[in-house]
Amino acid sequence: MYLGVGTHLRSNAGNVLLTITADTCGRHDTLGGACSCESNAVRYALDRTWMHACRDTFLLEMAKWEAATGTALGRRDLAHNVNFFMNVPVTPEGGLTFADGIGEAGSYVELRAETDVLVLISNCPQLNNPCNGWDPTPARLLVWNP
Repeated sequence: MYLGVGTHLRSNAGNVLLTITADTCGRHDTLGGACSCESNAVRYALDRTWMHACRDTFLLEMAKWEAATGTALGRRDLAHNVNFFMNVPVTPEGGLTFADGIGEAGSYVELRAETDVLVLISNCPQLNNPCNGWDPTPARLLVWNP
């Protein structure tokens, strides 16, 4: 449930895809999943169903990948996500709460790809969740070959 340095992120077949090699934040949500139009409606109200959702962003980017490469990807190919830098404490009763993130400017997670991976990123501008004062911070992604 809690990720840290040395954690392996695995495929549904148990293959190691990525390894966390550095982490200056230490709190990342592995339970809440990506927001969807359906979850927005349940959490916030039916009139919020149309609003931005990370799941839709992921599916759109997968369609772009398919168009560019000819590699067919669909809903079944969308794996469970990690919400890096998102603080979702688990209550003593086993429920989830959404709290402000605990990372600071300059916080980072370093991942080493153990195989070829396709990474989808959404810096969600969730308009209904008061976390961080409705002000998502910029994210920067650096990719380099060894």
